[in-house]
This record gives sequence, C-alpha cells and structure tokens, in this order.
Amino acid sequence: MCRLTRWAAVTASAAILLLGPGVGVASAAGPAAAGARTLSGGTWGTAIEVPGTATLNTGGYARIDSVSCRSAGNCSAGGTYTDSTGHAQAFVASQVNGTWGTAIEVPGTATLNTGGGAQVNSVSCATAGNCSAGGYYTDSSGHGQAFVASQT
Repeated sequence: MCRLTRWAAVTASAAILLLGPGVGVASAAGPAAAGARTLSGGTWGTAIEVPGTATLNTGGYARIDSVSCRSAGNCSAGGTYTDSTGHAQAFVASQVNGTWGTAIEVPGTATLNTGGGAQVNSVSCATAGNCSAGGYYTDSSGHGQAFVASQT
C-alpha cells in the first residue's frame, strides 16, 4: 500500500471517498462535483474540486470510484460523471508530484458507450504514470460491457 498525500472526494452531489495512511475508505451518497484534498503531516487540508470535472459534469452528478497511488503524490483516480444529455460517462485524472491534472473522459469510451452508461470501477498503478483502469459501458442494446484502458 502506498502512503497517500491526496484524497479524492465528490463534494455536494455524489459520494465521498476518503483515503489516508493505512487506507481507510468511507463513502456517502449526496449531490456534487468531484474533488481532491491534501494530507500533510496527518492533518487533512481543504477539499478542492478535481480539475476539469466542472467542465465534464454538465449533468450535475460526478463521483470517484477508485484511486491508486504508486508513490506519495503520484496517483490516478477514476469514476463517472453525467453529461448534458443525462448520460453517465467514465473519467480518469492523474496526480503528478502532488498536483492533480485535468480530468478527462476515458479515451475511446465515447464511441463504445452508445447506451449512455459508463463508469471506471477500478484503477491500479504498477509504477507512477503507468496505470490501468477498468469499468463498464452500456452498448446500443442496453447491455453492460467491460472496458479496460491503460496510461503509459
């Protein structure tokens, strides 16, 4: 297990995911945009929105479902957001040297997700910047299908 220097959260309209030393997890449903928070010397800092989720989350619901850190300050996170048509889309975001980058829709899922339901369920990082994400999307027949994506 890595020691986390950041945490992922969804504030105001989704779930909150808290991860800290020893990795504790708490989740609570509610409405909002995805956020991140700094851990410094065992004291939680102020939550921030995950960069880019406000732009993606035009439907008003976002959440992070998985976070993986290979080293302190080098993490990746994934989850779901709702677009302007009310469809769920999968997103990922990465933290490099303690700074979260802009969240993006998982490349390729826009083409796959013709049924309007996609989500990242799991993220795992073998080394900093080398991660894999897995989740699901809904095809045009309404069937759930699996996807994987890699970051290198």
